[in-house]
Amino acid sequence: MTKDDLQTDSQTSAKAPQPEPLSGRSIANPRARRRVLLVLQYYDYRHHSGVARYAAEAGWILEDAYTQVRTMPASWNGDGIISFHGPSVEFIDWLKRATTPVVDIGEYDELSHFPRVKTDAHKIARMAVEHFSSKGYRNVGFVWELDNVVAWRRKEAMRIAAEAMGLKYFEMPVDRVGDLRMAGAFPIGLLTANDGTAVRTLRACQDADIQVPEQAAILGVDNFEYRCLPAAVPISSIDPDQERVGYEAAALLDKLMNGQAAPTGPILVQPTKIAERESTNMLAVTDLEVARALRYIILNYRRRIGLGEVSAATGLSLRRLQTRFKDSLGRTILQEINGRRVQCAQELLAQSNSKIRAVAASAGFGSVVKLIRVFKQYVGTSPKRFRRQVRIAGRGMAAEAGVIEAATETGDAE
Repeated sequence: MTKDDLQTDSQTSAKAPQPEPLSGRSIANPRARRRVLLVLQYYDYRHHSGVARYAAEAGWILEDAYTQVRTMPASWNGDGIISFHGPSVEFIDWLKRATTPVVDIGEYDELSHFPRVKTDAHKIARMAVEHFSSKGYRNVGFVWELDNVVAWRRKEAMRIAAEAMGLKYFEMPVDRVGDLRMAGAFPIGLLTANDGTAVRTLRACQDADIQVPEQAAILGVDNFEYRCLPAAVPISSIDPDQERVGYEAAALLDKLMNGQAAPTGPILVQPTKIAERESTNMLAVTDLEVARALRYIILNYRRRIGLGEVSAATGLSLRRLQTRFKDSLGRTILQEINGRRVQCAQELLAQSNSKIRAVAASAGFGSVVKLIRVFKQYVGTSPKRFRRQVRIAGRGMAAEAGVIEAATETGDAE
């Protein structure tokens, strides 16, 4: 399989496929409808959901009793099979004996030659590296726990992406995260093999007295909210669009059942977004006390905070913190606070119908007068006119990317 094959197959999945016509099959007549078996050695409800959505659109009968039991039926005489066989030889041997088309989900293409749909490891890695680079990180790394094919491919993709952007790259199993201190790697952005590994990496950092995200920013993959949100520091995560993987697998099976040829390589589904939470909501700052101050601002700027409160969070005097903050970030503490408040106000103005008074309160300004004064200084127009311009342009979001960097000092923070 060539690079061009991968690109071609990836591009074919860019547009959501439409189910093939039912060719006279009647939903009211189950015997005329196609029967598709879903067997999953590893269960992800999003794969199941994507397959089920396509099955409903296509009028299939989807037999999914074997999705969570990690076994297969004794025999099968339907029209097609969607599987996640993983490393299971038992699953693979059973699928090879099938007389119907098979489409597999997952990374284990070296164990079988079934037509396949899987996530795009290189796009995931590039998204991670670009995310960290945009925050100023020059050191990035990859952390894994289980040395399986998924971790290996994402690790290799991360190395390639880091080197392409000229960043220093580190890799380690989760039980060696503490070695980052001796390696002088801070601040560092870490991509983990998945969300479960991200949570365990967070614990390993805490055990090694590595502060997250001040010294190590952690990014998971899968965006399982039930894992990411309750973590001691809520975990940011890349959404690889696993539901789309299931949907594309069903679409490919539909083509095979209609006699079309299988693609020459796997169909690659691209990640959709980074769900940013506290574990990467940070800038790369070498000075740990400045990093602590920055995190305190990030967590608290939407309420009435003063400069003394920020310095108290670090243990430094205000004068000393001010100097180090300006040396590290090129702006004052007050500019950082007001810049973040202005960005928040821009989002609220663009995305909601909240009154200006409510926007001022929610963004941390405390009063409409202060919102208008600071907003005009940073953006060059009033909040009301900004909202009108956004809606006329139809953009929905017009926050300037460099608002904090372009900030000029105004008044005292409240």
